[in-house]
Amino acid sequence: METDGSSRVARCPAMFLAGPAWPRLRVLRALWALLAVLWAPWRLLAMHEIHTCNWQVVLNQFTTVGKEGESDRFSDQEPLDTVDSMFSQLVDAPINRDEKYLGFPYYLKINYTCKGKSSEALVRKGHLTGLKPVVLVTFQSPVNFHHWKIEQLQIQMEAAPFPNKGGCATEEVCAMSWYTPMPVKNGSVLMRVDVSSNGLGPFVPKQRFQVNINGFLQRQQGDTPQFTVGNELFHLIPRYFVNVPSRPLWYTVDQSPVLILGGIPEEKSILLTDTSFKDFFLVELSIDSCWVGSFYCPHPNFTATIYDAIATESILFIRQNQLVYYFTGTYITLHESNRGSGSWVRVLAKECIKKLCPVHFHSNGSEYIMALTTGKNEGYVHFGTITDGRVSFELLPRKQSVCQGIQVVNCSITWAIYMEDHHRLLLLVEIEDPAAGKRFQVVSYDLARGLEFLMILGTESYTNFPMVPKGMSYNPYNHMLFIWGNFLLQSYDNENFIYLLDFPKELSIKYLVNSFRGEMAIVTETEEIWYLLEGSHRVYKLFPSEGWEVYVSLQRMHQSSLHAPNETMVTLFYEDSKLYQLVYLINDQQGRLVKRLVPVEQLLMYQQLGNRYILERQGGHLTLSFSNLCPFTVMRLRDLPNPQIYTRQERYRARPPRVLEASGFHTRNSLAVYQGLVYYLLWLHSKYYKPYADPVHDPTWRWWKNKKQDHHYYFYLASNWQSAGNVHIDMASYEKIYDLKAEHELPERIFLDKGASYRFSIFLSVRGHSFKSEAQSGFSFYLRSRLDLGLVLAHPHCIEAVVWQELLINRNSVLFWVTLSDKKACFDQGISGHHLMKTSMLIKVVGSAGHCFQNTYQGPRMQGNLMVPMFIGCPPGKRLAFDITYTLQYNRQQNKHYFDCVHVDREMPCFLFRDIFYPFFLIQDLVTGDSGSFQGSYVLKVVGGGPTLDTIKEYSEEDIYRYNSPLDKTDSLIWTTRNATTTEDPAFNILSHQSLGIEWLCLENSPCHDTIPHSIFAPEFFFKVLVSNRGVDKSTYCDYQLTFLLHIHGLPLSATRALFILVVSASIFLGLVVLYLIFCLLLPVMMKACNILRWKINNLIASESYYSSTSSSMIFSSASRTRSRIGSRISSRIISKMAEEKTAKPE
Repeated sequence: METDGSSRVARCPAMFLAGPAWPRLRVLRALWALLAVLWAPWRLLAMHEIHTCNWQVVLNQFTTVGKEGESDRFSDQEPLDTVDSMFSQLVDAPINRDEKYLGFPYYLKINYTCKGKSSEALVRKGHLTGLKPVVLVTFQSPVNFHHWKIEQLQIQMEAAPFPNKGGCATEEVCAMSWYTPMPVKNGSVLMRVDVSSNGLGPFVPKQRFQVNINGFLQRQQGDTPQFTVGNELFHLIPRYFVNVPSRPLWYTVDQSPVLILGGIPEEKSILLTDTSFKDFFLVELSIDSCWVGSFYCPHPNFTATIYDAIATESILFIRQNQLVYYFTGTYITLHESNRGSGSWVRVLAKECIKKLCPVHFHSNGSEYIMALTTGKNEGYVHFGTITDGRVSFELLPRKQSVCQGIQVVNCSITWAIYMEDHHRLLLLVEIEDPAAGKRFQVVSYDLARGLEFLMILGTESYTNFPMVPKGMSYNPYNHMLFIWGNFLLQSYDNENFIYLLDFPKELSIKYLVNSFRGEMAIVTETEEIWYLLEGSHRVYKLFPSEGWEVYVSLQRMHQSSLHAPNETMVTLFYEDSKLYQLVYLINDQQGRLVKRLVPVEQLLMYQQLGNRYILERQGGHLTLSFSNLCPFTVMRLRDLPNPQIYTRQERYRARPPRVLEASGFHTRNSLAVYQGLVYYLLWLHSKYYKPYADPVHDPTWRWWKNKKQDHHYYFYLASNWQSAGNVHIDMASYEKIYDLKAEHELPERIFLDKGASYRFSIFLSVRGHSFKSEAQSGFSFYLRSRLDLGLVLAHPHCIEAVVWQELLINRNSVLFWVTLSDKKACFDQGISGHHLMKTSMLIKVVGSAGHCFQNTYQGPRMQGNLMVPMFIGCPPGKRLAFDITYTLQYNRQQNKHYFDCVHVDREMPCFLFRDIFYPFFLIQDLVTGDSGSFQGSYVLKVVGGGPTLDTIKEYSEEDIYRYNSPLDKTDSLIWTTRNATTTEDPAFNILSHQSLGIEWLCLENSPCHDTIPHSIFAPEFFFKVLVSNRGVDKSTYCDYQLTFLLHIHGLPLSATRALFILVVSASIFLGLVVLYLIFCLLLPVMMKACNILRWKINNLIASESYYSSTSSSMIFSSASRTRSRIGSRISSRIISKMAEEKTAKPE
């Protein structure tokens, strides 16, 4: 069976690998093994035929959609506003045109390929036969639950067909692909993408892809992404891997979007991947590579090799020589700001670090790392804490070194693990005793109490062979501790150990690879691979082995590209409970690095078939028969409950908008609309977590509440191809799913609240004679099954299991009913999703380990051992909400009236001060959609407030006590109730849904006393109210904490201010009255006076007018007389002159 591998090619001469050589096929044994395989069930070959087709998924930006051979790296994280212009064209569509629609920066481009067939023809065929890929994107919850909400969120999308760019002369569509938006969620940088078929067209098996944000890339000029940690190298030189031992891959489990691997000899380079090595990069780090040797740091020589490399959620750690560096990636979705390092940061500069130890799981909102010292600080551990992109180290132990604590002169810490569930370190200490030689001791250091002696290795009677421990491994789910070296010890309680005899003492373990799901792989110094089922004491050798020889031979027969004559294993790791190798292959003088599956089940099955066959002569020919050690023939899980209530998985469904095109192909505009709709759907999800509950418990209700009544109209437009933009948006295509069904397998994880239980059944068809009778007292007999079922609980004092057996004699089968229940003993109360206790359940069919396999279309799968992680505490997705709808209804009913504020706010209705206030709350399950009245007890406190929204301030603890406690004697109470129930200290009142209500007081020293009104209306006040059931409600592990604003109006004024306002108001009123009376009484007098005054004024004006006119006439008459005199004089002169002239003429 061949899986897709990613490779890079480098030319190299023909050579054989030094070190452990991969064994040649031993001809005779292999022939018998191949013969056994050929006689194996025919279904093995049929399963291989199904696996010849695979999905192909790459990222595309909007500008590269439809282009052949284009793919992008996931580095951009901010939403784009380019899709909003598309929505402005949808005039008749069920959308809110006042909203601004955004989109994600990437699309998923999906194709599928089958071995030996043309990809373009296959995709065309799939499209024409109805195939549509269904994409399920799962967002990983963030580490820092103090900053982000813990939730298990998924969105299921249907891919939209889109033709690739380029002309085609003979066919309408030459090449096409399917596209879906690639959503991004705040707080999540790691996404799992599951691609499956919709059930039509050709069958393509479901596949999972890692699509993670790479915060160590940035775009340069020309839109080309470049690494910020160093320079990318494009040639894999053979000496980087040939003759180089494998090394472990260290990272925070399920949280690291980018993985790194060092160990390249004499190079400061690492392998870096954001797809779990589906593809990868070789990067030369931009570090200074300095080396400082001194008398307290005894390093023998300098090397450029990166020895230790650890990846966390947003930070990469490396160790080169004695120096430790870290680099913080740019993750805006995590930190809401650019906190990228820009360069490698050196830490512990004055320390000599000999080893970095990983911490595989996060806790308390942080990740951790440990640095072991040598030289001057030998016997100390630097315990690093990574919180929200910031790194801090603390030197432990705090008071004295480990050597001083265990009272030895010389000691060295060789390994350290952090047990986050107990908040303590386990330290593997090597003690140098001049008399007794080297000995080893495991020391426990509690972060609160200090050093504790745990155990001594070397004095127990496990074996006569000297035991040399080299490291430890711890699984927090099943509480199992392993100590390994040239031996393997396992412990369930960290005190009593079991020595595993199957592991040869001649070998030495180099590192362990834990799946944390009940399986573990072991890599030795000679590069052998061993396998262990946790809970079993048998260790299986995978490589080299007979099963491996058979498997490789079959792969070569199928001309697999994932195997070569010369191979070197680079690392071994688990992904989704499957074991993978990163291998450097040399074939035809070319080297390449590939990721391939280690088929554990097939290897064990081949070994079993190769060792358990018998040749018997029957008549004239030989007959091949097999002995099957599996105690059952069929194992099925039945009666599984709906999973969401236990897995806490929230799922949304989004289908692409319908395009009104005859070909059915989408356009760039319709893809942009699809992008905006998916973004808006997730935006509604993020905004739904608000204190006031909606009338309908569904995040999509607000989207369609005003459009649902018009859905027939929108359907009519689409049916007649009249929808705007040739796009029809079906409101039913964007919804939240609450009723997922079980898929005949146990869930990936189980969350249990207080007293909750999980019940299912296991059906087993027994091989051979399955029952035996046993005599009871008297003559009665009872039947007993030969098949036994065992359950191993990691914390039996916290979880109880009840198994009930039903014998199905007529079917030669047994039905086991299994019930797991929480014992209400191991958890106090916590916020939803916070501080959950890790535990696990292991189901074992006795005698099935390593012997029972089930053939599926995905290949053989091991049966008989089922391990499920469990979490005890308050499950994610449960919340307390203020039931404003029923509160208004009940308050109106009890108070016989309801008065809202003058300025109505539908999101925050008002309540009248003088009315009794009856609050009601809802317990809402965001996963299952359940919403019911909160029936438990709770404590209500006013923790802040102000007369306006802008003046709200937080109260101190002392003020909160004075304003809310019935014991207060300072006249500071804001409210009171008639309930007599109080908390144990009796500091606060305990309320419930049956309480008698709240009466508002606002006493003299309270902040709401004597509130100054800002208008003619009565004063208002906004109370910030905290409601919590912690310590008063014993029915659940959930500490429901709800903080909301309560708007109260009609507050009374203080007596002083009321009297002052009364006096002022009365004074103004009386003044107005007096003024009115004065006006009324004096009006006649004033009118008479005004008339007299007017008469006098008129007389005065008249007299003045008379005198003015008389003077004017006298002046006119005198002027006239003067003019007449002058005129007469002139005229007389003229007459006399004329007379003189006449007298003179005769002369």
